[in-house]
Amino acid sequence: MLTDSDVKRMSEEVQRHLINLIRIDTTNPPGNETAACEYMKAELAKDGLESEILESAPGRGNFVCRLKGDGSKRPLALASHLDVVPCERESWSVDPYAAVVKDGFIWGRGSLDTKSLTAIQMVTVAELKRKNIPLKRDVILLAVADEEQSGSFGMGWMTANHFDKIDCEYQINEGAGIGIPMGNKNVYQVQTAEKGANWFKLTTRGEPGHGSIPRKDNCVVRMAKAIEKVSHPLPMRKTKVVEGFINGMASKALGFPKGLLFKQLLNPALCGPVLKAIRSAEPDTGDMLSSMLRDSISPTMFHAGNKENVIPPKCEAVIDCRILPGQTSAGFKKMLSEMIDVDSIELLVEQVPDPTESPADTELYRCIERAIMKNDPKGVLVPYISTGATDSRFLRKKGVIAYGFSPFLSKVDFREFLYTIHGHDERIPIDGVDFSVRVTYDLVADFCG
Repeated sequence: MLTDSDVKRMSEEVQRHLINLIRIDTTNPPGNETAACEYMKAELAKDGLESEILESAPGRGNFVCRLKGDGSKRPLALASHLDVVPCERESWSVDPYAAVVKDGFIWGRGSLDTKSLTAIQMVTVAELKRKNIPLKRDVILLAVADEEQSGSFGMGWMTANHFDKIDCEYQINEGAGIGIPMGNKNVYQVQTAEKGANWFKLTTRGEPGHGSIPRKDNCVVRMAKAIEKVSHPLPMRKTKVVEGFINGMASKALGFPKGLLFKQLLNPALCGPVLKAIRSAEPDTGDMLSSMLRDSISPTMFHAGNKENVIPPKCEAVIDCRILPGQTSAGFKKMLSEMIDVDSIELLVEQVPDPTESPADTELYRCIERAIMKNDPKGVLVPYISTGATDSRFLRKKGVIAYGFSPFLSKVDFREFLYTIHGHDERIPIDGVDFSVRVTYDLVADFCG
């Protein structure tokens, strides 16, 4: 049980760690995560916690610390990543690596994604040690490299080479958890699944010639037709996690009649009109819901020719495909080959992430729900599928039940800060840190104690 003075002290500690971690530039590439690992190792050693740094390559450190339980239950891993995406310094209003504190925010690259999560998990493990809480499960603190690229120097490398050090029954990682006001409720999502990411290069070929004489086999025209075809939304496809999300939102948050209308997103005959109505009021929400309900294709790159008056012999395009649980990369490629007229479809990355999913009916999910209800009586919890990939996919493939849940509740409108992830002026409201501290500590102590 945390006292108010405990929370105040822990919150200040989280902020200090976050500021110091932001000031360690771990932009990927090249990464330099070892420097952040060394900071974590030194700080946790002050509380008598032993840890180790495992480098997948020079400078590409992965941090592991284990707080031992009695072994009667299998471990829980608290995971985050230390690398951050590049930024355009000239587009920021502050130095992105200075961790400026102003206007009620901590500003800096990684403040949301995910150095704040790292800091909260550090303090949670340290406090469990300080209070000498009896644990039935080991708590593994894991902070890895390379999430923002392929994960091959981070979680992918750890599961392939050192899984014995991080083997666990459950894992909590990034992916969801910010309280979103909806009517008189605050909706918290738990990422229980994520779409698979596949990048395909499409190629069309034809006879080259002078631009003044149009040709029927013009490769650019063929590619344009293929791109136009894949740009139409694919059919709606129900998945267990999205059914849980929509039904949960309808029954717990929206009420009647909005909830009844929202549930029609699962009705193939009414899904289109309901999405259209949502998009008219909230375009971003409508687009997100559409992506959750279907496999998606986004053309991202196009290249053909090198002279304005020459019909080229070859045209290439890249499409970003995100697939729901129940589909595979191989199956999606086969569907594409039957759908469009191109000469070749090539998978750009060999080890592409297929979609992954964990069940929501678990002891940990119920523990998360208790922690939310204890700290926010207006809170409701729903399962969620991420349209992007996280490191949880590597552990799910090892049989680990992995959730994305980083609890946060602020008086600041979430739109003011959430969309700065990977963008300019990334920042986190300081007023939400107390809530994160309370919920994270409560759920870990409850689940492992």
